[in-house]
Amino acid sequence: MNRTIVVLLLLGLLLGAGACARPLASGALTAGIRAAQAEDWDEAFRQWTAAVERDPGSAAAHNNLAVAYEKKGAWDEAAREYETALRLDPGNAEIKANAEAFRARREAARGKTP
Repeated sequence: MNRTIVVLLLLGLLLGAGACARPLASGALTAGIRAAQAEDWDEAFRQWTAAVERDPGSAAAHNNLAVAYEKKGAWDEAAREYETALRLDPGNAEIKANAEAFRARREAARGKTP
């Protein structure tokens, strides 16, 4: 994933996290965002996994975990997390944009046009 895509994803994370974060997951969400900004994706993954465990109803936690899975190349897991985030907060424009961009990147990685 190139740096521009990562920056755009992080911007979406920062915007989306505040909009749909719930108190149980917010500390881990913030820690994960800081780790992702430092390009420590293992730590971001750990924090966002913890956020989902603490608050499975947090769309932001599922969205951010999807980004971490995508960064690892775990396409199926990323798709599952984006779907969960969208189900939890179907009106969230940032999550919708992240999910749509993911679908396009996934198709491109498969050698198909979106």
